Amino acid sequence: MPDRIEEAFRGLAEHPYRGSYPRDLLDIGIRKYREVFFKPYRIVYRTVGATVYVLVIADGRRDMRSLLQRRLLEA
Repeated sequence: MPDRIEEAFRGLAEHPYRGSYPRDLLDIGIRKYREVFFKPYRIVYRTVGATVYVLVIADGRRDMRSLLQRRLLEA
């Protein structure tokens, strides 16, 4: 799995806007985060200028709505 994470990070470094907006956050009107998948995991990140900040790496089978709200919105 570490190789797959590193590959996902390299992809983000090269193409930071390729990820989609997390549906769990779009439902509540938030569009500043993006996500990419490597099953069953999701990487949620934010781009600021040329920098990519990875905020969450989580098992996508979890209740992502409450996880994202707790980690990203209440922090």
